[in-house]
Amino acid sequence: MRQSQTKRTNIVKINSLKNIFFRSMLVLCAAGMVLTGCNNNEQEENKPTAEEEKNDFEKEDDNKVTGPEKNENSGEEHNEIVEQQPDSNIDKDNNKPVINKPVNPPKPSKPQKDSALKSHWSKLESTAKAGQNYYSEYYTKTRLITKNGYLFNYAAGTQITTDYLVNEGRLSQANTSSGISVMLMYGTDISAYGGNDVYIVPNDKEFTVFAFMKHPSENKYIFSSANGSYGTLSDSAYNSLLYAYSMNHGTVRRLTPSNSEYDRILSCIKMYESKYEQYFVRSITIDDKYAFAVLSGRANAATIRQYILRYDNGIWEVVMDDLETEGRLPVTVNKKLPDFNMSLLPSYNIKDFTMLTDYTAVMNALTKAGLYAKDDTFYYFCGTNEFCYMITDSGKRFLCRYNNGEWECYKVLDYYDALGRLQKFTNNPPTFILLDLE
Repeated sequence: MRQSQTKRTNIVKINSLKNIFFRSMLVLCAAGMVLTGCNNNEQEENKPTAEEEKNDFEKEDDNKVTGPEKNENSGEEHNEIVEQQPDSNIDKDNNKPVINKPVNPPKPSKPQKDSALKSHWSKLESTAKAGQNYYSEYYTKTRLITKNGYLFNYAAGTQITTDYLVNEGRLSQANTSSGISVMLMYGTDISAYGGNDVYIVPNDKEFTVFAFMKHPSENKYIFSSANGSYGTLSDSAYNSLLYAYSMNHGTVRRLTPSNSEYDRILSCIKMYESKYEQYFVRSITIDDKYAFAVLSGRANAATIRQYILRYDNGIWEVVMDDLETEGRLPVTVNKKLPDFNMSLLPSYNIKDFTMLTDYTAVMNALTKAGLYAKDDTFYYFCGTNEFCYMITDSGKRFLCRYNNGEWECYKVLDYYDALGRLQKFTNNPPTFILLDLE
């Protein structure tokens, strides 16, 4: 009986309902093969050479049993033993094969830093640390963004450079170089373009300050972060990365209601909201990739909404909404859409204003000034606690200003006349109260 068992194939199909039988047979097969010396030739052929043993931590054995396999036809599970293991590879308690694994599994390899560039790596790291400290300190105090990939103070209109950091006392001239650029990017984007030549720590996958410089002798770029990320990008990969962050998508322009794209954008917003209501549009500004729309439903002109749409393959798609609720609109948009041209955004922030809900005092002021007749009705009115814009059904237009405890009322000719007066009254006019180029 033992002899017949040794002549059986090494591949044993095991029925899940006969698990106990399998375990007994496995032990008997192993003992029989040791005693009779069966399959010696096969074992010798599969025995690793000294060189293969040396590289055991670098290569995986494709013939290892990784777990149960499924029969595609029957759906039943079965195990396969490709090669008999010595007794040392049998779990004595459970009579199960033991898969040998390296004691210390190899870790993902990191790109090597060129030791000849030690001083350059040091300057990159010190610059990145200074830039990161600046970003961390001022992120909540002001509006810091990435502009074309570079760290930029949007509120001050200033690009953050090595000279800026030196002048701020955050970095010594000896620990940086004029050839170093201070960038604000997603580490995941850098990794996507750099591949195996880039190492990004987990904390740097989000918006992070990186310092980049041109390799002193080769046509490529090296970079570092404050947290331990580093790597190399080819010249083409670096330029592609910058292109992905470029805000230049053609001329920024204001659409008029007569433009065909105007109606297409409104139709897209209607489908997105699934309301299919009529709008009072304040403005739609576009370039060749993005659009920024400000509008309200006609049921309540004071409920103003803001949207960003992206143009792709001939179709407009809403990519951001509820922007009227954001207190730091440029920062919010920039983190979501780093290549969005900030010139598309209005100069105002709706969160900075209190919308007018009671127009009684304004109506009284119009009547007192002799500008309003009781038989006249209003087609449109929208205002803040400081300014109000109104249009009657007959086409009369009024701009009212709250000054020294009372409303001053002015009759205006059109949108541009009202806009000019608003801009004279204040440096931050709420132009969203004006109906779009009606």
